Amino acid sequence: MTLTRRAGLRLLAGAGVGVVLAPLAACRRRQAHQGRRIAVLQYVDAPPVNATRAGLLSALAQAGFAPGNGVELLTRVAGGSQRRCTDLAAALVREHPDLLVAIGTPPLLAALAAAPATLPVVFCYCSNPWGAGAGLSASEHRANVTGSVTTNPVADQVRLARALLPGLQRIGLLYNPAEPNASFEAELLAQAAAEHQLSLVREAVVQVSDLAAASQRLRQQGVEALLQVGDYITQQGVASLARWALQARVPLIGVDPAFAALPGCLAVVGWDPRRDGRCAGAMAVRVLRGTSPATMPFERPGEPQIWLNRATATRLGLALPAAVVAQAAQVLG
Repeated sequence: MTLTRRAGLRLLAGAGVGVVLAPLAACRRRQAHQGRRIAVLQYVDAPPVNATRAGLLSALAQAGFAPGNGVELLTRVAGGSQRRCTDLAAALVREHPDLLVAIGTPPLLAALAAAPATLPVVFCYCSNPWGAGAGLSASEHRANVTGSVTTNPVADQVRLARALLPGLQRIGLLYNPAEPNASFEAELLAQAAAEHQLSLVREAVVQVSDLAAASQRLRQQGVEALLQVGDYITQQGVASLARWALQARVPLIGVDPAFAALPGCLAVVGWDPRRDGRCAGAMAVRVLRGTSPATMPFERPGEPQIWLNRATATRLGLALPAAVVAQAAQVLG
């Protein structure tokens, strides 16, 4: 399912007990949670995804849905394999959970294929729930599905690149077209680049080992900055990608704050993964307490933020504009 940038943005826009009785209320909450089974499926074991899961589990625990006291947590990681993701989703459904949480677009795709209409599904760390088949918009979606949408703010990414590199004309992108989230965001990035009169050079990668050769091809085509989208291949190889960017003196602007401190990463524009997880966790709590996902529009976890790496800027001989620094959530190095 391919959406224009404007369509994607429209979809996102659609979207007291007294102190004396506190022990009794806590007891009743524990009783209400007895026998609850929560399944969690994620695609890869990586810092931003794990941070999202940590935020999710924190929100669940604060509401009384921590493992123990009759709450069982089933967590599975697919190791970056869509086939394994599909198999794990089917296996989790056979465990008859009360809720299935999909962390990432591939797990959501697998969950929707495996889950019956009676099983609630909540998603997070997901840039393209529509491409996964979750619905048509933030408010028009499958009756058993809701979640937190984190389509990477590629237009903000392009604006930041222009602010940091005023003479910028040619940007590069490495991504895996087979990933629905990556191909979706690549199209949004292409439109944003065109609006800013920038040339976008794309190189496809299908495994981490492809990154080195693809990076060299971008360099040979004269790219002046390297941008990321929500792509699992470049996420898994981001450390080597950042090293190459520093050696080639091609500033890297990423999407995951977990990697903002890497030497070679100049900046990140994206979502706080813990906030994303907490947002989905709050939605999961509502579902576990009886609210139908059908009545819950997809949400966004606040607003995207900027992280800057001053050490990388210094090594590249770049000055961070004061106006950009003032907007940043954090300046590292």
